[in-house]
Amino acid sequence: MMSATIQSEPVRGRNDPSPAAGADFNPDDRYIASLDRPFGPNWLDLKIGPIEMRLQGLSFGQAASLRERFRPFLTEVAVARDAAQDLVINFRSVEVEHFLAFPRGSGETYRMGRRGSGPRLTIWSYEFAGHLDVRNRIATLGLVRDAGHLFDRGVENFLRVLTATFVLERGGLLVHGAGIVRDGRAFVFFGPSGSGKTTITDLSPGDTILSDDLTLILPAARGYCAAGIPFGMAHHRVPQTSAAFPIASVNRLVQSTDVYVERIAGGRALAELGGSLPFVMQEPGQAAQALETARRVLDVVPARRLHFRRDGDFWKVIERL
Repeated sequence: MMSATIQSEPVRGRNDPSPAAGADFNPDDRYIASLDRPFGPNWLDLKIGPIEMRLQGLSFGQAASLRERFRPFLTEVAVARDAAQDLVINFRSVEVEHFLAFPRGSGETYRMGRRGSGPRLTIWSYEFAGHLDVRNRIATLGLVRDAGHLFDRGVENFLRVLTATFVLERGGLLVHGAGIVRDGRAFVFFGPSGSGKTTITDLSPGDTILSDDLTLILPAARGYCAAGIPFGMAHHRVPQTSAAFPIASVNRLVQSTDVYVERIAGGRALAELGGSLPFVMQEPGQAAQALETARRVLDVVPARRLHFRRDGDFWKVIERL
């Protein structure tokens, strides 16, 4: 489960880059601005929903690995390296072993530090520290490893936050929910960790899975559509498609011995959906914008509480509505 925490420890600058064993290192903006060692000269472009982003400063191995991992979301059109993008992310190597101290047990909720608001945001966790300048559409991402699990997790967690921020500007939302496409229509199943999002996707083997963890809700010519993202799935499965599909309904998952739905609307529906919007609810300006966007979504998309058990019977109820 992801949680964002407000920085409480003193920040450290470039002259004191190594945290003591077991201690947190909360980097200041000068430290991140001083990161000047790219992993290599390579780059690749991704398109996630409406957002085009360039990942640059990659080694050959990193570029090859990310290209394979994010394949359905690659922008294959050859463009100049200085071409305009919605966002350019500069990958940088760092000299520290960690930022937040790694947990000693398996029970800790994933921690993330956050500083700033409006057009400037700095975030950091165990394996990465990054800075986003929204106005200039540029970000810096420092990573403690050049490959492996910590590299992959740092990249994905940083890109999740950036995606949530930029899709909000486009009138959309990143929802903590599964997205499943059946007969050309998308059904979004949302709720906190443990509510059954991955279970729902496992019970839908013949359908197109957009995500089992994080799904984009995007404005369309008529109503709203859903799309997947190439990271955030609990079992690290990248969606087979980057396409978007019209949303039939959004459904708050409730595990039960019976299978039925409750229609929800108004403040109740807004509270349910608003509770499943990661990364943007910590900053007041973003939170207000996110809730207004959620209200607009719920004006045109049916919202329900889906009570379900571990079988596919829920589809019989959902498809009748």
